[in-house]
Amino acid sequence: MKPVCLITGAGGRLGQDLCHALQEDYDLVATYRSTIPDIPSQFQQPLEGTAGGAEGAEEPENESALNGVPVYLVQADLTRREDVKRVVEVALARYGRIDALINTAADIKFHGNLRDLWQANDYPQSQMLLNSIVPMQLASAIYQYCWRDQPDENTRWNRSVVNVSSISGLYVFEERGQAFYGVSKAALNMLTLYLSLELAPHGVRVNAICPSRFTGKAATRRVTEAIRNLLTGDSTGTIVTKVP
Repeated sequence: MKPVCLITGAGGRLGQDLCHALQEDYDLVATYRSTIPDIPSQFQQPLEGTAGGAEGAEEPENESALNGVPVYLVQADLTRREDVKRVVEVALARYGRIDALINTAADIKFHGNLRDLWQANDYPQSQMLLNSIVPMQLASAIYQYCWRDQPDENTRWNRSVVNVSSISGLYVFEERGQAFYGVSKAALNMLTLYLSLELAPHGVRVNAICPSRFTGKAATRRVTEAIRNLLTGDSTGTIVTKVP
């Protein structure tokens, strides 16, 4: 029996690479918002209330059609609280448990300078929501549904959370416009540390990784392997700041 891993942001470069790399060792549930991941999967129709559907996405005709599917995809807008809840429920309905959570979904845009904040719309709030609050909401939902009353299972399956942060959450860069992005990732780092303290008594580990830009396949694969090491290791409360 394989451990079950929930991956967010599967439509992105890192999310897709993680799905390809982990599909042999894990049963995977992966979320995407608009870009359909290029991975072997079925299609979970858009969650009720989520605007739009993925072109070409179809429901399997019956449950037997899902047998052997490496990745079970769920389209969702994770900035909607009801979608966060539904994603966890779908994963539990599919596999009965969740052993690992990898948060890669993020708003990576540099939205503007602080001096222009007065003229901004709600992008600071939406970026903070997706980049730092949503990972905590997902972890909390999984804890409430699955991990809270299963200390022995938590230890047995080496259950953990890995948050994908950024080097921008560690340092201030002169490049213009990334203040809000950097702050959202710095917040994720601190929330990771606090969550690790809260979940440690329950046998659940929480870590984060802070890669720099990974635009090529080799760099992406190094980040993927670093995440795998966090999943299979025994550390908690660790912010990985150097990716080999």
